[in-house]
Parts: sequence; C-alpha cells; structure tokens
Amino acid sequence: MAVFAHPDDEIDVSPLLTKLALQGHKVYLTIATNGDMGVRDHAKIPAGDSLARVRARETECTCKTLGINPPIMLGLGDGKLTNRNALSILRKRLDSIITIYKPDIVITWGAEGGSGHPDHRMVGAVVTEIFQSGQSSHFGKLFYTAIPTEHWRDEPPYKSEISMDYHRGYKSVEKKYLPIRIWCSEQENKIARDAMRCNTSQYPPEELDDNELWMRNMNKDTVYLRPYTNAGYISDDIFK
Repeated sequence: MAVFAHPDDEIDVSPLLTKLALQGHKVYLTIATNGDMGVRDHAKIPAGDSLARVRARETECTCKTLGINPPIMLGLGDGKLTNRNALSILRKRLDSIITIYKPDIVITWGAEGGSGHPDHRMVGAVVTEIFQSGQSSHFGKLFYTAIPTEHWRDEPPYKSEISMDYHRGYKSVEKKYLPIRIWCSEQENKIARDAMRCNTSQYPPEELDDNELWMRNMNKDTVYLRPYTNAGYISDDIFK
C-alpha cells in the first residue's frame, strides 16, 4: 500500500506499483485529501466539490492504468492536515484502513515530504506514528520514498517555470541513505508515465511533458526507498 497526501503524489513510486501488480501482488493507493484546492487556470474548475470529484476520477484513471486496485480516498480537506482535528481524523482513518487491508508493506513520504508540502510531511508522520507505536498488528514493513540528491542536481530542460520552481524547491535525500533500489523495466516506466497523464486538471500539456522529464531523470529507471529502522541493539552509551 502506498499512502500519500494528494492525487498525483504517487508519481515517484508508480513504476514500482505497476511492477508489483504485474508480479501478482495486491497493490493499493491510499490518498489522504480530496485535492479540492488544487485549482489550475487551464482546467477552469473551481475549488470545492466539483474539483474533488474530478481529481477522484483522475486517481481512478491512474490506478486503472497502473494495473492496481481502485484508490482508497480518505477525503480530508486539501492543504488542511496541519491542524489537530484533521490530524486526529487522519490517524483514525489510516488506522482503520491498515486494519482492514493488513498491508505487508507500506510506502509513504519521509520527513522531508518530497516537495516539502505540509500535507506530505503530515501524512508520512502519521503513518510512521501508527507503525512505531506498535499498537497495530496489521502493519508489516514501512518504507519512505525519496529522490536521490545525486540525481536531483541535474535539472532537465523543463518547458515551464512552474516545473523549474518545483524542481529547485524539492527536498532530496542523499543516495547512501536510500539502500532499497528497485529497478523497473522500460515497460513498467512507460505505464507509470501514461498513468501520470491522467492528471489533466493539474497539468497543462507542457507540464505533463515536464513531468515525463522528471520521471525519466530523477529516479531514472529505479525506485529508491529507505526502510524504517531502529538501531537494532540496546546500549547505555550514545557513542557506541
């Protein structure tokens, strides 16, 4: 199960989701918010329920294209996960989903939250909270997705200023901290790029092309993850 904040957040791991589905695994995508504030001028869709419905359909398109199960939409407000009440609701809904589906593996954002969006950080933090509390017996392993810093330094020839700004503000992670490296075939990567293009309410054509450049140049042909781990030992000396 991949757990992210917004429809289209799954882009960096979507080749892996397809790969796992093709291998016969049950794969789910859980999205915390309804995306109702993601207004873009080219789409001419106002904020609110109408946009939320469009983004839900786009996420359904994404999952169908990837060959995974239909999305699990938690329906929280877009951009509103930083208040105490929303976090409480998010925790309860995520805990319920994890209890129902009992995922062997969960992939989410690390502390940096990809682009650094507060919703990204909050989703990753709440998933981590559930995992490390030990209160859920239905949770196997936890992994965080990230872009290697070594890949991020080289900026592809984006067409739009928005893509350039997004790239330059992204929070990357040094490759040595990303020990899980899963190569995905060109077929799997192409499926992932096709699925990305379901999100037409969020990206005009030139930005969809930029997203493809991102997918080809950031992870390249490999999805990078780091596992949640503890030290693996007990010590009374911080320097050991």
